[in-house]
Amino acid sequence: MPISKTAPKKYADARRTVITDEWHEWEADRHAEAVDDGWEEAMDAGLEAEKYFPERDGKAIPDDGAWIIVLEEPHTEMMDRFRVPPISMWRARRHEMNSASFTTRSKVTFYPQQAVIATPAGDLHLWPHEYVMATRPMDLASDPEAELHSLGGEVVLDEDRMFYLQSRGIPRSEATLMIFDTIKSLDFVYVTFPEWLTTMFAGVGQANHRKDRRGSH
Repeated sequence: MPISKTAPKKYADARRTVITDEWHEWEADRHAEAVDDGWEEAMDAGLEAEKYFPERDGKAIPDDGAWIIVLEEPHTEMMDRFRVPPISMWRARRHEMNSASFTTRSKVTFYPQQAVIATPAGDLHLWPHEYVMATRPMDLASDPEAELHSLGGEVVLDEDRMFYLQSRGIPRSEATLMIFDTIKSLDFVYVTFPEWLTTMFAGVGQANHRKDRRGSH
């Protein structure tokens, strides 16, 4: 069904502080419909379309976060205090910038999107070309050669599921690993992998022109 060009009522209160569910749904539908054309328009405008439309490459971070694998460490001042291990896995949250917007011909406005991870040196912002989504994080974390590194925070787990596993005689550390894919906290753990695996996956998920550029340095 075509999306109505007329917006539903936006605010539910006279003070204009509460946005209606109908408006949220309408706006989300408009954005989803504008992605394909918007990608092409952004490219034509000389912009890096992947920054505005990460969903085109399956890299959009949901509102409740996601596990990602860092492919390329951005060059920031934080590198003096902490280096992100190659092809390491982190819990990330979504960040939408409030500047550098791009408006499509259909009058839908998009802002650059980033993934943010909590490192020991502070929050690190990543562009879509610097990471891929970890589609099966529990399988990766439970690999015998994977190594889990604590970040000192508290894990947010399904306590009912944890209690059930522990009541069956499974130690908490093993139960945590078994329900690893339910972790929502950013500051609990990150995962590294052996060198042979990181070498094999170097450059996966990046556009060819980016890999070529890195190889020429």
